[in-house]
Amino acid sequence: RGMANQAVSFLCLFSLVSFAWSDERSDVVLDACGLPRNYWPVGHCFNDRTHHTCCLLGPEARKYADASGNPIGTAASKAFRAKHGADPSDKDLTPWCTCFGSLVCSYYADKFNDGTQVKFIYEPDSNPPKAAYNLPSNKNCEAKAREYFSVQAHGTPGVSQPHGYSSLCSQYDVATNIRDVREQMRNETLTSRDAKQEGSCIDGKCTEKTLIS
Repeated sequence: RGMANQAVSFLCLFSLVSFAWSDERSDVVLDACGLPRNYWPVGHCFNDRTHHTCCLLGPEARKYADASGNPIGTAASKAFRAKHGADPSDKDLTPWCTCFGSLVCSYYADKFNDGTQVKFIYEPDSNPPKAAYNLPSNKNCEAKAREYFSVQAHGTPGVSQPHGYSSLCSQYDVATNIRDVREQMRNETLTSRDAKQEGSCIDGKCTEKTLIS
């Protein structure tokens, strides 16, 4: 077990030296997470044994990850620039596919009050792609999803005691929160569009006002 855990832990670091890949399934999940397509450093994302969590990393989490031997802070910032053409600000959340097996995202979310959160967890090997949404960003709930999807626990540099207890996440049911990723994106787009187009009417005159920028 020790050797197996070391191997998967090594995979977390080795995957930063990734490989190019692209297909319809991978593009859909990358889009949903906010990661760039046709960008080789994310070739491992949602395509191996552990990088299944779409995590939105806050600035403190990015700094800590880099300083603790898990340089995904820099990797996420570079991916952000590749997608948006600009570096993230100190307030931006940067998407990255974090190690599900070691509960990296929820560990950072618990450690820092900087907005770090789980956006979704991809269901391994699902095609059409599916994912668990609405997950509370704490290690017990991420562990519950890890148990549900039968993903092996392992270590990651800078993440101490990557264990959670699914029994302490009784309020969240994984099965009822699994969504088709394409359908979820469509729903999110419609919700955002409706919010932007919501207008106000004064003296019978209606004008649109942007609620979400």
